Amino acid sequence: MSPGDPLVEVTDLRKHFPVRGGVFRRVVGQIKAVDGVTLAVGPGQTLGLVGESGCGKSTLGRTILRLQEPTGGSIRFGGEDITHLTRQQLMPWRQRMQAVFQDPYGSLSPRRTVAETVREPLDVHRVGTSAARNARVAELLDEVGLSPRTADRYPHEFSGGQRQRVGIARALALNPRFIVADEPVSALDVSVQSQVLNLIARLQRERGIAFLFISHDLAVIQHVSDRIGVMYLGKLVELAPAAALFRQPLHPYTEALLSAVPQVEVGGRKRIVLSGDVPSPRNPPAGCPFHTRCPKVMEKCRTLVPPLKSPEGDGFRTVACHLYP
Repeated sequence: MSPGDPLVEVTDLRKHFPVRGGVFRRVVGQIKAVDGVTLAVGPGQTLGLVGESGCGKSTLGRTILRLQEPTGGSIRFGGEDITHLTRQQLMPWRQRMQAVFQDPYGSLSPRRTVAETVREPLDVHRVGTSAARNARVAELLDEVGLSPRTADRYPHEFSGGQRQRVGIARALALNPRFIVADEPVSALDVSVQSQVLNLIARLQRERGIAFLFISHDLAVIQHVSDRIGVMYLGKLVELAPAAALFRQPLHPYTEALLSAVPQVEVGGRKRIVLSGDVPSPRNPPAGCPFHTRCPKVMEKCRTLVPPLKSPEGDGFRTVACHLYP
């Protein structure tokens, strides 16, 4: 891996789930949860991923981590292709890639103490001696703002924000270079959200960790991201630096998303109300996946799939829309 190369690089990644029916449970269709996504995350960079519920954000994150097997495409980490590695071959890579899950109530075992939970990755990968692992647990708890004296408590004795801090400590145990944070603050109160976000920002500055930060909350995404990707129906429809995307969104879907963010100032964006429902990922429409709801639809949008490309004069962002030649 050379300086300037992406840490994580995904090319034409697809994850389809078979739909079975009939007496013999034969495959009668496919749910295209992730359908040809290409993106890259640089070292120490945060790529925010936003979109409506069901657009494939979480599935994309889990597939990049190989928690779900990809249907097609490639995943490269540090310049190495990890797409088809076996479970045993993936073990060294697991130390470099970790996850913080959405639900702090469901992602921690109620039968394990905090110390056992945070220590588990160290035990699995046999890092150091038993005494060194215990010392590392105390160090991690202190780093995420929890007293080491709480190590022998169980998850039900903590608040939601404290549980999420435990989840972050567990993710940091092996000194990863890349973390997928899947809606890490959506289940928390607003005041607790800011504390957890500030914690993640501080850890990133101090450790240089790259993040794929998944959220449906645009305010959160704007706060934490260097670049932002917008997903719709399993596809990436726009990818841009955070400031540029909020200043001038290009894709009509991105415009609609941003128009729904509450505005404090007078004369802000006019609210764009999309008609119809999101199509089923089992039977996506032909052509542009957004054309059934797009207020700027053209005839070719109904038949031709727009590629993700850079508009003229702007090499820092890409958009999948026929409005931009």
